[in-house]
Amino acid sequence: MPQRHLKTRFAAALLTLLCFARTASSAGEVFTLRRCIDYAVQHNARLCTDRLSMEEAVQARREVLGAFLPQITASAGLVRNFQKTTVAMPNFIASMMPESMRDPNAPKYMTVTMGMNYNANYGVQLSQQLLNLQLMNALKIARLAEDLSTLGTEATTEEVIAQTAALYFGIRVMSIGAELFDEALSLMDRTIETVEASGRSGLVREVDIKQIRVSRSNLESEKQSMLLALEIQKNLLKLQMGLPMEESIEVDAMSPEELEALVLSGGQTPFEPERLLPYRMFSKRQQMVERQYSAALYETLPVLSLGANYALNYMGDAFRGETFRHFPVSSVSLSLRVPLFTGLSKSDGIKKADIERKKALIDGRTLEGSLSMAYANARASLERSLETMYSQKRNCALAREALELAGANYAEGLSPLADLLNANSALISSRSGYINALGACLNAHIELKKTDGTIKTLF
Repeated sequence: MPQRHLKTRFAAALLTLLCFARTASSAGEVFTLRRCIDYAVQHNARLCTDRLSMEEAVQARREVLGAFLPQITASAGLVRNFQKTTVAMPNFIASMMPESMRDPNAPKYMTVTMGMNYNANYGVQLSQQLLNLQLMNALKIARLAEDLSTLGTEATTEEVIAQTAALYFGIRVMSIGAELFDEALSLMDRTIETVEASGRSGLVREVDIKQIRVSRSNLESEKQSMLLALEIQKNLLKLQMGLPMEESIEVDAMSPEELEALVLSGGQTPFEPERLLPYRMFSKRQQMVERQYSAALYETLPVLSLGANYALNYMGDAFRGETFRHFPVSSVSLSLRVPLFTGLSKSDGIKKADIERKKALIDGRTLEGSLSMAYANARASLERSLETMYSQKRNCALAREALELAGANYAEGLSPLADLLNANSALISSRSGYINALGACLNAHIELKKTDGTIKTLF
């Protein structure tokens, strides 16, 4: 018995250890850009809805296609006549009898009860469309709707990729900013130590020391604000990816140089509006307008259909015996429906559809111009952002040199404390400007990828 308890306790301890290890592994999981995008594409709520819309479009097309196949229905019925139909008619029986046998008091009219106690029937009906251009056009419209749904899902996928990448890079930039705040605080601490040492020697006033400490406190507050913004950005990324909020997320570390290299590695892609999703979707919509125009025309054309029917009828006072009778009924029909006059509504519908065609042509020219403008703006924005980033990077180098020079001059008593504080603030400001410029470059890079149709090559 003790050995059995020992094994049970060992198994429980091993299971607990494995669960703890699994939890720790999950908590420490690091997401790369590719993994963030892959996870978002699989779990994003908008994409899940679009995939359902795609399946819905497929089923709608199949529903229209089913109308081309023979439509077969079966029917059956049973009637119990409690009060049968009674018909009044001339008394032909009296008139048929010889004159000598006629009853002079016979009524002029007589009543006859018709029908039997039970009527039953069952049968099969078949109908088949032979010539129906409206139905054929509806099938083409359903196929276009399916293509539009597929393209819409692709467009949503590209949008999800762009938004996920923007949030991912935002986290990376904010993380670098938080690290720069740590470096600035460390630099500020060293400055405080130097100033306090000078204060103990009577070279610095107490008010100057307090002023530096206030500056450090303000810098610490800015760092906390940055960390809060970073946490909010992570929550936005989890929402975009479809990741549960209670799960933690960490992105892989990338240096500013690596982010710069990513922006510069994009290259130039020739602008071809025909391969862009908005243009392809518009092309499908234009085809849809043409099909709707054809639908208005086809409403004025004949429709030819074939029908067939077979039924078996039963009647009798009972379901067996001499009164029970049954007989079959069958027929084949060919139906032609030709619209002759519909109050001019059909011609007005054709004119309306033709107006929609003309509007679509104008929208096409507008769309091509809009896509070209978006591409040109994205290129110009990236170029300006790169110039700003390089300028801020040079400012960071100059600000660091100025701080080192101000520190050396202050240590030798050649410059006042204000110069040292100003140089420190200038370095912090230039670093913040560089981080903001780097983030703007990444966003401009993503926007350019969207406008030239290569967003899927981002990772």
